[in-house]
Amino acid sequence: MTNQDPQQASNGAGGSRPYTILVTGFGPFQLKYPVNPSFEIARTLPEFVPQSTRAGEKIRIISLGTPIRVCYEEAWALIPPLLESYYGTIDLVLHIGMASGRTFYTAERFAHRDNYGQHKDIDGHVPKVEDVLYQYPDCPVMMESSLSYDDLLQRWQSTVSHAAEGSPLHGADCRSSEDAGHYLCDYTYFNSLAWFGRKHKQLEDGKATDRPVMFLHVPAESDERVLETGRAVSLALIQSMVDVLSEGS
Repeated sequence: MTNQDPQQASNGAGGSRPYTILVTGFGPFQLKYPVNPSFEIARTLPEFVPQSTRAGEKIRIISLGTPIRVCYEEAWALIPPLLESYYGTIDLVLHIGMASGRTFYTAERFAHRDNYGQHKDIDGHVPKVEDVLYQYPDCPVMMESSLSYDDLLQRWQSTVSHAAEGSPLHGADCRSSEDAGHYLCDYTYFNSLAWFGRKHKQLEDGKATDRPVMFLHVPAESDERVLETGRAVSLALIQSMVDVLSEGS
């Protein structure tokens, strides 16, 4: 892996490779969810998005081959070296997580630094307040993607609303969200945003490439019909992320 600027390496800036996005999912959660649909969706995405960018450039997907364990300590230890290892070879990151009790899909706007004490991970642990402050002393209490969220949401929902009848995307309920839940999903999202923000020295503002990360919550069901819809929704979101990034929104 190389540490070149990912903007320089992308097709959108005159490079030779496709726009490339790293996608992750989570592992089993409690006895109730031995199969986590987020990883099932992530691992079965195609290598290339069927539709290219508006400029005709291909979009490549790298799906992380192993799920992120639903454990605070392991997620915190995993994300920085993972992103460092791919830096310069990817343009975007999409984390996918499960939201139990929902029948709809949400693109999360904000990630939170604090208030993770209410929900224990699968090892029965929660992050200590002092540990979080030690890990992120330079970060704001809330962070968001440097991709224009409103533009991204509009493109994503427009793609879904115009899906042809019979398409797995047709009728999918895709919504905005400003609360990622203060659990492993939220925690992982913040971890990625903080890593990119520090790397590019832009923790709160900046251009689209500074913190090119998004989080998608999917329903908890894991039958094939729902997974097929989840894949279509994820591909539509990825397409929208790349369009926003390539057009500098």
